[in-house]
Amino acid sequence: MRPLIRLSVAAILVVFTLSSFQYARFGIFSGTAHAQDLESKKIVPFVPTPQEVVDKMIELGGVKKGDVVYDLGSGDGRIVITAAKKGARAVGFDIDGDLVKESRENIRKAGLEKLAEIKQQDILTVDLSPATVVTMYLLPDVNLKLKPNLLKQLKPGSRVVSHAFDMGDWKPDKTERVNGRTIYLWTIPAKAP
Repeated sequence: MRPLIRLSVAAILVVFTLSSFQYARFGIFSGTAHAQDLESKKIVPFVPTPQEVVDKMIELGGVKKGDVVYDLGSGDGRIVITAAKKGARAVGFDIDGDLVKESRENIRKAGLEKLAEIKQQDILTVDLSPATVVTMYLLPDVNLKLKPNLLKQLKPGSRVVSHAFDMGDWKPDKTERVNGRTIYLWTIPAKAP
């Protein structure tokens, strides 16, 4: 009889644990409804940009001390960190809570907390107006969704750098290739096209 009781207790614990996991997953117990709401707005999977491409993006964007760099879909923070190492104020935006934590830790390890930060936010809702450089590695449809905000909110002379994907009929000022990967640069005109 004892083995049966042990088995029943173990079964109850497994069911309770799984049920608790499901409730926590949906924010019922844990109060994470807001974070999960953000997570549900993921529009791009995380695919890290190779460091040599990051370096070229920063170079192509002319990132320097005094710039404010916004990285949309900042993932593990590598573009933000590279921009901050150039002396720029760098802010990354990502909706994935785990990536936000990881990138904040990467910034801390690099000792760049005074120049770099990561915000958990839907990239389609970011006020881009403080940025002088915007970097991104998104998807073609997401670039096109962002295009009106980029043209409306960024000041003339601000630079936009995209890894892999263009902006449809908005022709880039410059295109470069690094190890088979394409990088696009646009400069915000005095009057939007």
